[in-house]
Parts: sequence; structure tokens; C-alpha cells
Amino acid sequence: MLSIYLGNMDDAIYHPPTYFDNQYEDEWITDKLSVEMIKDVDHSDVASARLIDSPVLGAISTRELSGGVKTLILMAFDSTNQVFNASVCGDNCAKWMLEIGKQFTICLNLSK
Repeated sequence: MLSIYLGNMDDAIYHPPTYFDNQYEDEWITDKLSVEMIKDVDHSDVASARLIDSPVLGAISTRELSGGVKTLILMAFDSTNQVFNASVCGDNCAKWMLEIGKQFTICLNLSK
């Protein structure tokens, strides 16, 4: 189930990319769902848990993925029940939010 809250929330993670850089686990990156999201949103291929092949940037680390993909991966795999601000996500992330909401109970925040 997907819940969306509009406006400021005291406990929301307002910059998910930074949170991701400090919390992600290698297994998250090589999971089938993450591989599909990275391919679709960033147009990049996962070579390994720490190496992404970007057609624009070349070989990049996981930390150089887009903020949108990082937020989606957090929504799918972070088990701490955090609320992530999805304002960093582009329109190309919307279908993935819905897909993740079908598989997991997630709450996200949209704010200014």
C-alpha cells in the first residue's frame, strides 16, 4: 500500500540521496527490482553492487545514481519504516512508486 502525505512532516527524510549514500546495502543494488529501476530511470546497467555503467557518464559508483533512483531503492528496501520525501523524484519515478506500493507498505512525503 502506498500512502502520500503533502506538506512538512517532522520525521520525514528530506534528502533521501544523502540518507541512501550512508545506509544502502550492496544486495539492494543487484536485486532484480533495483536493476530494472536503474535501467528505466537512469538508463544505466548494473555491472555489480558498486559499479554502474551509464551511457552518459561511463562507469560510475552506486553513489552517483540519480536522486530519484536512490529514493525508489530506499522505498523498496529500507526496513526502518522511514518516510522519504519524494520531491527529488522526477515524473519517470511515478510508475515505480506505484509498483513498490503494490509490493510493500510505504509512506512518502511531498513537500516544497
